[in-house]
Amino acid sequence: MSHRVAILGVGMTKIEGAKKDQKLDDMVFEASSKALADASVTREGIDSVVISGCDELDGRCISSMLLAMPAGAYLKDEIKVTDEGCYGVILAAMRLMTGLFDLSLVISWCKTSEAPVSDVMRMRWDPFYHRGFGMNHITSTALMAGVYKSQYGIPMDIPARVVVKNRKNGARNPNAHLQRPIKLSEVRSSPVVSWPLRALDCAPESDGACALVLASARKARELKRDPVWLAGFGWATDSYYLGGRDLSKLRSLGIAAGMAYGMARIKNPLKEIDIAEISDFSSYHELMVYEGLGFCRPGRAQDLIKEGLTDMEGVLPVNPSGGLLSSNPFTASGLFRVCEAYLQVKGNAENHQVQGVKRALAHGSSGFCAQGNAVFILSR
Repeated sequence: MSHRVAILGVGMTKIEGAKKDQKLDDMVFEASSKALADASVTREGIDSVVISGCDELDGRCISSMLLAMPAGAYLKDEIKVTDEGCYGVILAAMRLMTGLFDLSLVISWCKTSEAPVSDVMRMRWDPFYHRGFGMNHITSTALMAGVYKSQYGIPMDIPARVVVKNRKNGARNPNAHLQRPIKLSEVRSSPVVSWPLRALDCAPESDGACALVLASARKARELKRDPVWLAGFGWATDSYYLGGRDLSKLRSLGIAAGMAYGMARIKNPLKEIDIAEISDFSSYHELMVYEGLGFCRPGRAQDLIKEGLTDMEGVLPVNPSGGLLSSNPFTASGLFRVCEAYLQVKGNAENHQVQGVKRALAHGSSGFCAQGNAVFILSR
């Protein structure tokens, strides 16, 4: 049994606000086909398909019954993760590490333009303790951002600079949903949607699908590929009950990062990682993720922004693709982060490529107030 897992190729659709001329089935087929082509393998060679989707957002009960086929799972060993797409990578990797599988396709999608996202998220709350407050994904994100802001005295300009940075990066990414750079004054003047979040502090709602091909070390050698290695990964889930959590910190992210760093033998992430693709579902949460990943001490993420350390030209560029603040296909956004990290390590990220990337970090998050987190280290 080998514990080494390789990524051979990725496939992504263009991320848009509304894919009116493309059905969800066609989106899934496009992403899976592109991943197989990028990996130079055929569907027949795949022995495992891991799909990730949300039935409520798909508007279909057990949506995998209809979407497994365009995903390439016909007559294949298929399994579904009903969570963020990045968790599909973890499941597929562990299946490969058992030695029972050699070549796996992982795919995730979301078509938010056809789903009442706010209603779905509101109904996902616990009916006894949370649902009565009427919170959704935006108000709960704002609750966490407010706690963090109050705890560490974060000036309003700091998260605004995060937005400007990521939207500038997204303008370089032809695959991004929002491709217009914005000014600091635009962030400041955008309307408050849920204090302290302004409209431009929040990730948009997007349509998109992405996929990647994973292989065992033996299969990668057999195919004579030059892969990107999944050097480490980790995941953790915090308490569901908000009253039992410190909302100024991402505790489960710290645990997940520790697992991934230990597996990849990373001791100083700020110095040993070349780029990071993280799930910034709000500008404040990008700051919190810096701290959860150990890039700085709690409350000091603002220093990284002030010093430009996470800009494209900085010591550790964060979200060179534009991140979720530029493109957010909701339950697939974490898998997009893994795909973007892969492109950076391969040197194939085109206009948003960071030079000399040898090791990249990808991060996905799920649940209210970032309850669950997953971290991936990709390396040549």
